[in-house]
Amino acid sequence: MQKLRYTLSLLLLPLLLAAQQPTVASPADTAGKLRIETSLYGEYYQLRGGGFGQKLSGNVRLRQENTLVYCDTAILFGDDAILRGNVVLEQGDSVQVFADSVLYFGLSRQSDLFGNVVLKNGRQRLFTEKLHYDLANKIATYHSGAMMDNGKSQLNSRHGYYYVDQHEAFFKGDVLITDPDVTVRTDTMAFNTETQVARFLAPTRITQQDSKVYTESGFYDLENDFAEFDLNPQYERDGQRGRARKMRYDGLTKEYVLEGDAYIEEKDKEVNADVIRYNLDTEQAVLRGNAHYRDSTQDITGAEIRYDDRNKRYQLRGRGRIVDPPNIIEADSLDFNDQLGEGIALGSVIWQDTAADFTVLAWRMDYNKQSDYLYAFGALGPEGPAGRPLMKTLIDRDTLFMSADTLTSYKPDSASEVRLLLAYHDVRIFKDDLQGVCDSMSFSTADSIFWFFKIRQIPLLWSDTSQFSGDTIKMLLRNKKLDRIWLRLNAFVINSEDEIYFNQIKGRYTTAYFRDNQVNNMFVEGNAEAVYYALDDKGAYIGVNETQCSEMRLLFGDNKVESVKFYTEPKGQFSPVEQSGGDGKKLDGFFWDKLRRPRSVADLLRRREE
Repeated sequence: MQKLRYTLSLLLLPLLLAAQQPTVASPADTAGKLRIETSLYGEYYQLRGGGFGQKLSGNVRLRQENTLVYCDTAILFGDDAILRGNVVLEQGDSVQVFADSVLYFGLSRQSDLFGNVVLKNGRQRLFTEKLHYDLANKIATYHSGAMMDNGKSQLNSRHGYYYVDQHEAFFKGDVLITDPDVTVRTDTMAFNTETQVARFLAPTRITQQDSKVYTESGFYDLENDFAEFDLNPQYERDGQRGRARKMRYDGLTKEYVLEGDAYIEEKDKEVNADVIRYNLDTEQAVLRGNAHYRDSTQDITGAEIRYDDRNKRYQLRGRGRIVDPPNIIEADSLDFNDQLGEGIALGSVIWQDTAADFTVLAWRMDYNKQSDYLYAFGALGPEGPAGRPLMKTLIDRDTLFMSADTLTSYKPDSASEVRLLLAYHDVRIFKDDLQGVCDSMSFSTADSIFWFFKIRQIPLLWSDTSQFSGDTIKMLLRNKKLDRIWLRLNAFVINSEDEIYFNQIKGRYTTAYFRDNQVNNMFVEGNAEAVYYALDDKGAYIGVNETQCSEMRLLFGDNKVESVKFYTEPKGQFSPVEQSGGDGKKLDGFFWDKLRRPRSVADLLRRREE
């Protein structure tokens, strides 16, 4: 028996020695085969059903084409092997796979790895307990959970497919990415391990410190902190919520871009546009296309809105509209500082005070929200800054228009609804039944009185066939109707149906009372004089009355003098019309001004030659 054992040892010795050294064979014999390069111990044993197997132990190294295999123990069955203990599969300089044990199938170049499996590819590492690895195509697959790590970010999932050469991985089931700056949760995702770009193929939630993003498709570049979401994306940050058809986020610039039905809401603010750009650091937003901004005090619409939330400043580019009750303003561009309450509007500006019920149209308007101050100049139309601003208001169901070189309006008391309007340099008024001109004018909503002042030329008002003049004129509106006109100093009223003969009333002060927009009666004080023509039943002139007294009252019907009452030593005479001359009697200071009288709204806007 001792001799038999010795004989077997001598016979196996060459096999053991051969197992410790590389097997030398021709390339044709070893191409695609699993070859033994080194091991400390080796032995053959017969397999059930015939054939032999090998068991190698100690510093085992095997090779198959470009794959090196290291392990503590290897059991070989032709080109298949069972590898145990500190198993390492190595492909080239970059790919290494570590495991406690491996089933290696050399013919198909497939392997199943078990226990503490680690796949390393450059800086990328994959950790799992069970992994299938296709050595021929370098594809790793797992279905029992794994974690991928690149030294900065970790990715976990239940299922995964890792294409090593393409640096592409697909993950499914409870996918979780954790990064110092972001956490991503989804069900299905593709990931490029080289570019660190994740593509989302299912509903996904991304969390960053104080913000959250939801999307159902898109990508996220972890390396550059850049993302694009293109299916039902939404985000939330510090109570601010946003959504759009497509959304981009740049972590370097801290900017969100929302495209297509973009919408953001925050507390009492709402923003929507075709495109919204919002910067988290600067708190600045740009809204383009059908832009709309609304908060608790104002509603803004325009082609483009730029809003600085930190400095409470907004700008409108392109036609825009701001509703800030009771005021509404429209312009081609607008710049407003909410902290200072100051703004500048340019280009076809339309400003409305809905409480006072009047509108100002201009080329440029400077205004202050806190004092309700506005300063308007320039034309509404193509004349640009060379034109004139225009104010309009509704009086007795008819629009009154007024223009001047400049218009100013403000509230003397912020707690009051009273508004003052000032117009100066070449003021003109037009209404179908009332026109006027003066050098400067003021109006107060407190008493609804217009004041017309003289600087160079005497103020004039026209109503139907009557002309009113005086150094100062006051006009009272009551219930949006013309109620009375006061003429102060050098008061002169002229009336004529045919502009041949003129009824005239002159005095220091004259007050004309109106009913249904026609003169009803008139009271003249101080050196009163009157010239009026009498008519027969057929409307023909029969004579002229001339009267002087201290005071007089005239009563009108159908815009004609029906009767006159004289006070304090009246003097007068009646003369046949033939004795009045071809153009009738004229009081001192008489003038009939047809050139200055506006005949249309267009006459208000044209600048007159000096």
